[in-house]
Amino acid sequence: MRRRRAQPTGSGSRRRLGHTGGRRGAGRALVLLAVTALVAAGCGSSGRELRAPPGFAASEARFVPVNQSQGPGGMLIEGTDFAPGAELPPGLLETGEPPTLAWWNIPLGATELVLLVSAFDPQEPPVLWAVAGLGPSSAGLFGGPLPPGVRSLPRSGGEFDWPGYPPAGTRVVFSLCALEAPLSPDAGASDAWNLCYTDSLGLATVSGLVPAPQP
Repeated sequence: MRRRRAQPTGSGSRRRLGHTGGRRGAGRALVLLAVTALVAAGCGSSGRELRAPPGFAASEARFVPVNQSQGPGGMLIEGTDFAPGAELPPGLLETGEPPTLAWWNIPLGATELVLLVSAFDPQEPPVLWAVAGLGPSSAGLFGGPLPPGVRSLPRSGGEFDWPGYPPAGTRVVFSLCALEAPLSPDAGASDAWNLCYTDSLGLATVSGLVPAPQP
């Protein structure tokens, strides 16, 4: 049976109660400070990507798989023939072409857009494809040859071209990055990745799942 605590009646009891309440108040203050610290730490990251550790290299960068994330001011990238997070159209696997992508609400002051394609799979290269030279007034990338002035960036192995899709079940992330200053002409895919995640005006992402081949 639970005992009921007697109510204090004398001055000594009030002093003891006040002393105990002070300790409890201090305990509550410590708990509040701890919770505040945890909330502040959680607010430091959007949860959409991994923070760059000391000695960051593009080969270590990985996405937390999310369906879609907006950049500042509603900056947005979408696939025109797949829903965010859904399977990519099976026809793309047959042709091997990248999907058609469209974007909106590019931040003011941007002089160049960079498209980064990555796979949420540690067995795949961190940057599958990187495209630079996209104008801030461009509306998307619609397949076929790249427009004049738009170029693929060399990856770690020296390859430039679209590599095709990773294995079925892999989540592919398409990231659009807005830069204030144009990318260096000799920049590679890793350079673009690092710049987009450390010194860009905005970054928006959309992901799609590579489907199993049709029987």
